[in-house]
Amino acid sequence: MKDLVWYASYGSNMHKKRFLCYLQGGRPEGSIKCYKGCSDKSGPKDDNQIKLRYELYFAKHSSSWENKGVAFIKSKRNESTETLGRMYLIKKGQFVEVVRQESGRGPDDPSINIDFETTISKGSSLVPSIKWYGRIIHLGSEGSYQVFTCTAKWADEEIELNTPGEEYLNVIIKGIKETYDLSNERIIEYLNNLNGIKGLIDEQKINKLIKPM
Repeated sequence: MKDLVWYASYGSNMHKKRFLCYLQGGRPEGSIKCYKGCSDKSGPKDDNQIKLRYELYFAKHSSSWENKGVAFIKSKRNESTETLGRMYLIKKGQFVEVVRQESGRGPDDPSINIDFETTISKGSSLVPSIKWYGRIIHLGSEGSYQVFTCTAKWADEEIELNTPGEEYLNVIIKGIKETYDLSNERIIEYLNNLNGIKGLIDEQKINKLIKPM
């Protein structure tokens, strides 16, 4: 069992059905992209809540999600920040293949690898050949296993915000509801305070996305 790690998600991968597309292949609801899946298509051994001390924001233009923004976390830890997340206990090889697919590469692309020991000792590491999710962050341990996540390589000062599309927000909302026992009002409050949404998306629009669920 030593080949297992926790993968901490904070965006659309909080919705388990969406995350399983990275492991087992398929097209996520609301996305136009179909994923090949990992070479080992076994599901997570466990999953649990995790709250990240890294600020969540939306940026870039994803061709998979209406050419709108997708979720990232800032690279610097912030104790006053609490980002809702969900972590999955998967194999190290699956984690590497998930990062490859997150970066628009094939799961078997040998140009993308992760040095887990260096990431643990330094707190983070960079994957040279990718930028969007090329920063691997070590978040500590949970039980007997180390916790990792991935985010953008660019500096926090270089962030260019972009609002997420409705389909992407729908998947995030479903993931939050699966993972946390929160009221619709609390979810609306959480989303409305995120950079890329705050002051850019009308609260009523988010309210309409949540109410039908």
